[in-house]
Amino acid sequence: MNYKHKYKKYKQKYMDMKENKKRHDCKPSNKYSEICIQNIKGQYKSKDSCINDCENKYINYHLIKANIKGETVQFYLFIKDIINNEKINVYIKGGNVIGLYLLKMIYDKYKDDNKKFKEVFYKFLELELIKDWDFAAYTNKTITPEYRIKLDTIAEKYKLVPRAKTFILYQAKRPLLIDDKALFEISILDSDKYSKLEIPMTTMKIRVTEYNLKYINMFAKSFLTNKLKGEEFDFDILKKMIRKTNIIIHPHKDGLYDPGKDFDNGGLNDQLMKFINDFTQKDKKLSQFLVIHLADPFRLLFRLPEKNIPKTNKIKKFIREELHENKTPSWLIDTDKIIKLVQSFVQKLGDKLADIYSMNQSMDSIVAFLDGVNFNRTRIEYDNITEDNKKLLKQIFSPLVNKIGIDNIESLEETSNLITFIKFLINKGLFYNGFL
Repeated sequence: MNYKHKYKKYKQKYMDMKENKKRHDCKPSNKYSEICIQNIKGQYKSKDSCINDCENKYINYHLIKANIKGETVQFYLFIKDIINNEKINVYIKGGNVIGLYLLKMIYDKYKDDNKKFKEVFYKFLELELIKDWDFAAYTNKTITPEYRIKLDTIAEKYKLVPRAKTFILYQAKRPLLIDDKALFEISILDSDKYSKLEIPMTTMKIRVTEYNLKYINMFAKSFLTNKLKGEEFDFDILKKMIRKTNIIIHPHKDGLYDPGKDFDNGGLNDQLMKFINDFTQKDKKLSQFLVIHLADPFRLLFRLPEKNIPKTNKIKKFIREELHENKTPSWLIDTDKIIKLVQSFVQKLGDKLADIYSMNQSMDSIVAFLDGVNFNRTRIEYDNITEDNKKLLKQIFSPLVNKIGIDNIESLEETSNLITFIKFLINKGLFYNGFL
């Protein structure tokens, strides 16, 4: 058997060498497996050299054909500029990376079975994970007004325009759209701290270089033209791009960040941190999860229950039914446990606020206890929160409101954002209509 194996190996090597001695021409309009064809007077001395050069031409051809070449060039030049000249690290983040991670799982399982790969791939499309492409760029510099002006100037050079006031976000002047969202956009940030993240599933990322952007652009083109025009995927290039994609994920276990020495209190005060740590019995992973979702409660009231839990359950179902994997990947949360954790936590937090007021008879003590919790986004997005999830908000504040009395709260001066927010909830009727 060893001799037969060696014979086949050297025979194949000989055939490959013989093949490479033939000249080839590049045909970028062909499907990927046929972009290099034999031609006695071909431009390329070997098939390998042809493929190395022709792949870029193939991708360029399809970007032009799909009418997205112009915008991809704008982002390519801008990203190359800030990587090389501003020393900024750029990543792809968001739902697309979750999708690419699942594609790698499909590839690993069915790479040698084309029929099954395609079958499962089309089931994967039903999850609609890959849509718009969000670039996140992290700078080591402090983002001062002066530095923002500098970045705006660089973006303007490539005809990208700012789309936000409170943070830095660039899009094309007339962006390509998918589901009414820009196909490409890039935000520039000064940190990637845990308290600004959600759960590991949502923060997978791909390090962007000027070299792998061609694959990112080709991924974008492939999924865009399939969705808008029903254009078939070229599975040969798709598989190669999946194989070449390297996905980074923060340290984690059971779907939760494992902060280790990098625990991030998110600006929450010591009293509140003690309450959280006592509740989790000093489990760092659970404490970090609660800090993240309490620092910006909109994550707790909307992002987690409305977005991340349903998405997690869909992904689990796909992995179980299509990949036949019984073990849940370590980057997915146990949604039942998290729901119970949240319900228990908000109930105890509500009771704690009422107890603090009973002891001190002062709203100042409540304001001090919740120092670091930012309810601004919850207030702005309040009408988008479902009634079921507003009940979580009620559980936090109802015991306190009962203790003080609505009339007494309404008579308070708005000396803090918290008092203003509780008055806002009263005006919204959260404590009426069966809520109180």
